[in-house]
Amino acid sequence: MLTSFIRVLRRELHIIAHSPFYYLFTFILPIISFLIMYAIFYQEIPRDLPIVVCNKDNSNLAREIIRATDASPSLKVAQITPNFNEATRWVREGRAYALIYIPKNLEQKLKSNKEEAVVAYYNNQWMLTSSLISRSLREVIGKVSLQEEFLFRSHRGEPTRKIQDYSTPIVLDAQPLYNPNLNYRFFLLPALLPTMMQAFIIMVMIRAFGSELKYGTVKEFLDKANGNYWIAIIAKATPYTIGFTTLTLFMLTLLVYGAGVPFRGSLSFVMISSILFVLAYQSIGFAFASLTSNLRMANSLGGFYAGPAFAFAGITFPVIGMPLFAKTWSYSLPITHYLRILLEQAIRGVPTWVSVPNMLILFAFFFIPFIVFAPKWERFAKSPEYWGKV
Repeated sequence: MLTSFIRVLRRELHIIAHSPFYYLFTFILPIISFLIMYAIFYQEIPRDLPIVVCNKDNSNLAREIIRATDASPSLKVAQITPNFNEATRWVREGRAYALIYIPKNLEQKLKSNKEEAVVAYYNNQWMLTSSLISRSLREVIGKVSLQEEFLFRSHRGEPTRKIQDYSTPIVLDAQPLYNPNLNYRFFLLPALLPTMMQAFIIMVMIRAFGSELKYGTVKEFLDKANGNYWIAIIAKATPYTIGFTTLTLFMLTLLVYGAGVPFRGSLSFVMISSILFVLAYQSIGFAFASLTSNLRMANSLGGFYAGPAFAFAGITFPVIGMPLFAKTWSYSLPITHYLRILLEQAIRGVPTWVSVPNMLILFAFFFIPFIVFAPKWERFAKSPEYWGKV
């Protein structure tokens, strides 16, 4: 048995060594992709988002609002214009993410104790960007409003220590958990890197097993294991298991030590889950190749399955709010369960027993397709009609 395993393993290593596809998609491109994503989110929070101001007032108050807005770390006043049409053109052309409209006679109306509003228009198609702009503008306007309230009540001779009580009689003491600084690196990077990894794993496994059928080498492949398809499949998948597991450990190292993502849970539990994550997607890629016995069809199926995975993983849109079909699709993805383990253990630091069900689901994703589809390869070896399909 060991001799059969070594023969298949040696054969697969020879294939990898003589095919640029495998070391490109198993090592080089995943690492490059990780580093690119890390570079994108190197800044924890987006800075200096350009906005345009339509200033109809030209008062001291209007200039103070503009100065405070430009001083906000997240915002940058790229243009000031009295022309509203010109300001809207900046937003439509994508040169600014938001438009701040300061109405005429703003300062005068406020001094006359009349209500007036500074209006913010922003493109809500970019939800993350618009939420950041909205939060920053609320902070700016709140700060300027408090300053104006301070001056107004000071001139009336009222105690300045009560001004905060006048402006906010009921205070909400918000305590954000796990990501208190609203760090986009902590929010997106731990989800994006495994999502990219699962696509590479499926792609490589479909190519590895599908090519045996495409080039009609499946009989030679099984003969190396003396017809034992269990040994043949395991030995063929082993180099990729080692390679992708190593990449996953590199990914976790980059997240924790490079990106500074906190790790509060069980390291051994996450490492075991990471191995199961790799095995699960290997098994699914193997299943697609076995199900279709057609390399092109299996690649299409793998792309359809892995491509939109991030949208259904429950990171940017909660699974609980999805319709039934979307929930079912989400639960049918190993990435959903792996990300739950990663976020529970790394960022939230929950007890390991809370994450055990998701680990068992990952094991099921690995074990069931392997057991179901492995026996088909005995038939593939004996039936030339399965060979040579593109």
